[in-house]
Amino acid sequence: MNPPVGSVAETSVRIYLDQVAAGLRGPRRARSRILAELRDGLDQAVADRTARGEPTGQAAATAIAEFGGPGMVAAAFSGELATAYSRRALTMFVVTGPLVGIWWFLLLRPDPWRTGVAALIAAIPVVPLIVAGLATAAGTLATTGRLMRWLPETGPGRALAATATVAGLTLTGDLAVIGSAAHSGGLTRLLAVIAVAAGLARIGVSLHVLVEAGALRRRLSTRQ
Repeated sequence: MNPPVGSVAETSVRIYLDQVAAGLRGPRRARSRILAELRDGLDQAVADRTARGEPTGQAAATAIAEFGGPGMVAAAFSGELATAYSRRALTMFVVTGPLVGIWWFLLLRPDPWRTGVAALIAAIPVVPLIVAGLATAAGTLATTGRLMRWLPETGPGRALAATATVAGLTLTGDLAVIGSAAHSGGLTRLLAVIAVAAGLARIGVSLHVLVEAGALRRRLSTRQ
């Protein structure tokens, strides 16, 4: 017994969207939104064709063909997903920067306000890296979000490059601070354990971001 025509169309659409989903790489929320938009577009196209008397199964097949191959459709969204990933990763670095940094400040320089900027940098030499990373992240977030109306837009490739740069600076800074603390013998206190744990967690995140940003950049380059 043949399945109802409606279920045949539904199956065709679902298989097509699953194939598109397999080619999408980026934040889950962004991928879900893209697939929902594609689903709405396909449903509307099928409804328009069936309203004109076209059989549902044929209407679904024609609508899918007009949308294009799954690989081509997924590639068309690679830039959007790359930017979405960059914004999510950079936001994470901006938020966690002070949270992790405060433990290092308390451990290596508990009274920075009494010694001045020069002494603070001498005690924690990665401070310039932190400033550079935060500036890069803030600039990229500003030029890929709502402020694009007034600022030059940063494209997906440059956003990913900035993300990799921030991840690299963060990784270098955390490794340097942990090494400095270990060399000075300051890793025996409870505060040090907390600071090292936070630093190691962010090192893992930074490595993951470097790998993911590299994969997204390669995907962008193959699309161009």
